[in-house]
Amino acid sequence: MMKGVVLLVCLLNTAGAVYYCDDADPCGLANSTEFFESYARFENCQHDAANRFCDRYIVPQWYRVNDAMLTQCPQLLSCGTIYPVWLNGTLPGSSDGIVDRKACKVGFESCCVRSYDVKIKHCGSFYAYCLAALDSCPERYCFGKNGACDVPTSAAPVTTTTKQTTPPLSTSCSEDPCIESNLHTLSDPGTRSMHCEYKQGDGHCDSSLTPGWYKADSPMLTQCPGLLSCGAIYPVWMNGTNPGQGDGVVTRQVCQRGFTGCCTTSYDIKVKNCGSYTAYCLRQLSTCPARYCFGNGRCDNNDKGKDSDKDDNKAHSHSTLEIILGVILAVLILILITLVYSCLKRFKKGHGKTGSVVNIQKSEADRETTMVNPMYRSEFDNPPPYSE
Repeated sequence: MMKGVVLLVCLLNTAGAVYYCDDADPCGLANSTEFFESYARFENCQHDAANRFCDRYIVPQWYRVNDAMLTQCPQLLSCGTIYPVWLNGTLPGSSDGIVDRKACKVGFESCCVRSYDVKIKHCGSFYAYCLAALDSCPERYCFGKNGACDVPTSAAPVTTTTKQTTPPLSTSCSEDPCIESNLHTLSDPGTRSMHCEYKQGDGHCDSSLTPGWYKADSPMLTQCPGLLSCGAIYPVWMNGTNPGQGDGVVTRQVCQRGFTGCCTTSYDIKVKNCGSYTAYCLRQLSTCPARYCFGNGRCDNNDKGKDSDKDDNKAHSHSTLEIILGVILAVLILILITLVYSCLKRFKKGHGKTGSVVNIQKSEADRETTMVNPMYRSEFDNPPPYSE
């Protein structure tokens, strides 16, 4: 019985193994397999939202990659994606055979917000990598530090753009912003704080913003934010100060935070202090997803934030489900083993006690047999009185 339980445990422990890596000749298989979207995987390759590269759709198997997997934590928005995945360990030597390693996803909080199991083998002139499909988009494995970031024309998405004519600020900002009827409503103001992290699926972008005066609950951010803040990949902040009430309408420069610095693109806007609020005359931004930042307080996602969280949870649902099922299975196995052990212990203990009872009964029976004299008669139980 116990052997069967042990065998069941062993089988369940191997059920989560990387089954698609079981191949007699990983070097031969990797050498004959074309790698999935091999371009623009270098650390120096900046994310381009138009490309939408993602390794969620990779076929899990052995691959040959001409460049070594990155073994140091890269920045967000590198390797041609938002969330790069790097090798948290060392590459094997030629005599090490197949080794198990962890690959880490770079996130907003740390260099390893999620890890994946990978296998690697040194094949002489190249490395073979057994790679899993990643959980969500946009995530991507990183290979190489510096290299070309060109994308083949056939791989780049074909998009049709319509040129928009943006009226000059002098026209858009001609009305008095201190009259509230002249103000536009800023979309999703609660997600524009510098503490609002960009999430996959967020469609926030100010490239189609209607030029004109806007009133915000919080003043525009006047310090350089990090990438992926203000609910966008490229946040836009004001490189200057908010005016006083007596300053009238002033011109200020706003900067778009980019991959290489705090002001990779700049725009002119107009600002006016109206006493109880500050009005901003905003123009359309030239790239997506770029967005104006307002405030540095707590992020208030409201219903859209909840929906984003749900979408993010759905993207990771299959991995979470696997973990939960694995934990439940482990608990059930533990309970099963405990019950079997307990039953065996009780059986042995009960068997010993039964033998003792039988022995006691037998001893009592023997004692009764010994005490009863077959020659003894009941009439002599009460002998007659003595007489002379």
